[in-house]
Amino acid sequence: MRADKVSFCRVTALVCAACLFAALTVVPSAAEPVSMSPHRIVLNAEGQSEDVQAIISMPLPSGYALADYDVRLWLDGIEVAQAISFRYCYVDQNFLAGFDRTGLQTNPDVQAMAGETVPALVAGSYTAVNLEGDVFTKYFSGTDSVEIVAPGKKG
Repeated sequence: MRADKVSFCRVTALVCAACLFAALTVVPSAAEPVSMSPHRIVLNAEGQSEDVQAIISMPLPSGYALADYDVRLWLDGIEVAQAISFRYCYVDQNFLAGFDRTGLQTNPDVQAMAGETVPALVAGSYTAVNLEGDVFTKYFSGTDSVEIVAPGKKG
């Protein structure tokens, strides 16, 4: 009987830890306006564009500089990419998250979405620091839609 209680407590502790980790790393604090560029991912495209960008409209607090980030892309509820770049445009007050275009084109989950327009969720966090060493972390998410196109393949 005691072994069952210990096992139950361990499982409960693991579940609680997993929930806390998810809340701290995935659950955003507020929805932000997001615009995907391009709005269409052409699976067999070859070109000079190296990434698909998510333009996230939110300001960086005054006096802070971007220090770190963890930003991910979900298409139709499936995580398909982690940002390979994340920068701030002070002029437009937008963050620009870059996702590897080739990685998206070759992702089997994305390929399975060919012929569909799917919801795109961009979520994550960034950490910023000011000259005094104060650290600020912002959790965010936002949605747009993306059309997945495979010329010659019907969806």
